[in-house]
Amino acid sequence: MAENIVINNAEEIPFSSILASLLQENLDAKPHKKKVFDNLIGVVAIEIADLEQTLYLNFLGGQLVLEKSIEKKPHLTVKAESEIIMGLNFINIKFGLPYYFDKAGRTVIKQLLSGEIKILGMFRHLSMLTKLTKVLSVM
Repeated sequence: MAENIVINNAEEIPFSSILASLLQENLDAKPHKKKVFDNLIGVVAIEIADLEQTLYLNFLGGQLVLEKSIEKKPHLTVKAESEIIMGLNFINIKFGLPYYFDKAGRTVIKQLLSGEIKILGMFRHLSMLTKLTKVLSVM
């Protein structure tokens, strides 16, 4: 197993352990994603509506620290139910970009348009959102 580059400081949030494991395994299994991960710097807040909790992903350029609170203002804030958030992992990546023209991609677009998923800061930090999607995608 590769080095532990995902550190979970928010273990009291059950969702954090799932996300930490998924990310670490994804990066270990797909080394080409590591370059994108290494260039990802910033804070992403994930507001999990059904759990009424917020998880902060603090990307430090080659390391991710999951936190239950943070002093920095997030660059991106994703608001959705936990099941929908996990569904974001199934977006395919084609030609280095998220692919929204298959079933998984169309589902995400539909959820964005209906308000089931809200992503604050997505236009201001589009590059960060694209990198985040590449790293989180299990496809």
